[in-house]
Parts: sequence; structure tokens; C-alpha cells
Amino acid sequence: MKYKMTPELFFEKLINLYVEARKVKFPKDNIVRGRNAVISAHLEDLLAFFIASNNPKNCNYFTDQAIRFGKNTFYPDVVIQKKCKGIDHLVDVKADIGWNRKGMLNFCKDWDKRIELVKGQKTSFKDRANDEKLDGVFSQNLKYHVVIVSLVNSGKLVEEHKMEVQKNVKM
Repeated sequence: MKYKMTPELFFEKLINLYVEARKVKFPKDNIVRGRNAVISAHLEDLLAFFIASNNPKNCNYFTDQAIRFGKNTFYPDVVIQKKCKGIDHLVDVKADIGWNRKGMLNFCKDWDKRIELVKGQKTSFKDRANDEKLDGVFSQNLKYHVVIVSLVNSGKLVEEHKMEVQKNVKM
């Protein structure tokens, strides 16, 4: 595959996000940052940019959108919508799985159930730049993807957890 944005450039930009997260946003001699600032929103945008740069299909990409699933609202990190309003892919990006080392299977099973319930259903969300209401339809081929950027902080059993998810969740 010929990349317009290479994986190497993606990771270079990711590293830069982490470097910038260490810095105080409004520096002054007597202000010192303890932990890194949260980069999750920037990581979502970066992943959407990477996918949009390399996807030959004519799609729109929405990050951190409030999407109605029946009576509930969820926030997939990236929503990929074809220009014809069909939503084929929802993406959740995680820097690592330290947040949920032992719960990845249940996390994936829960999303698998949600996806099956909404296939073919209409939905709407907002373009926050201009407050425009956008309509869409969840495709019958809707997939939920979890992108894990790094295995650092993922624990020793990460491969076992991965195999368990692959065995028990539709892919």
C-alpha cells in the first residue's frame, strides 16, 4: 500500500504530542507541570487524519461525536461516514490498555452488542463548527474498531487478552 501519510509519520506526530504534553501550556518561572497533559483529543484527531489521508473512499470523519444508539448516547473517537450518509466504521483509539487490562474482552463484547442493535438504524449528530445537524444511517456492515497505539503499560497478559477477544468477538 502506498501511504499518503506513513505510519512512521503518524508515530512521529504522536511522539511530538507526548513531548508537548509535558510542557506547561502557559509557561511562567514558578509553574511546574507534574503529569503530562491529556492528549486523547489530539490522538483522536491524528488518527482521523491518518485514516482520511490514506482512505481512497470519499468519506467524512468526525471525532468525539455524540451519537445516538437507541435511547443512549455514546462517543466513538472517530466516526467514518460515506458521503451517502452510511456509517460503516466507528473507531475507538487507546494510547495503551493500562486503563482496562483485564476488561478488554467485556469492553469489546459490550460494543459488539451495541453495534448489532443499531445496524440499519438512523442516527443524527452535530457539526460543532457550525452547529449543523447531520443525519446518518448505521450500515448493515457496521464495524467497531479498537486501535491500541502502544503495548507499553498493557501488562504481561496482553497477547492472551488479544486472543480471547479475537475468539469471542465478531471481527
